[in-house]
Amino acid sequence: MHSMKNVKIIRMIFFLIISMLLPLSAQSGKQLEKVVFAMEAGLFEEALNQLDIAQSIEPNNAEIYKLKALLLEATNKNRKAIEAWNDCIKNTKNSDLINEAKIHLKNLQEN
Repeated sequence: MHSMKNVKIIRMIFFLIISMLLPLSAQSGKQLEKVVFAMEAGLFEEALNQLDIAQSIEPNNAEIYKLKALLLEATNKNRKAIEAWNDCIKNTKNSDLINEAKIHLKNLQEN
């Protein structure tokens, strides 16, 4: 039962990543493809490593921080997820993304 929850979370993250590949630059887009492949293989640490590389390519891309935060949440690394959500907020002016990050931060800080 617990693994079904993880599968649903991973699927959600997978679809979020796919939907985001188009708006990113070609370089970070290729990096995010590697993230997707790593996630599909169950290599979550590798997926996080690939997100770190994408982040180094585009350090001001809030969407990368969002993906990183979601993956960290899915792997129960809540403290690091909080950091990633805060970085997401710092790097965006998109009010919808800011609100989404604040909801996640509130939930993470309550746990």
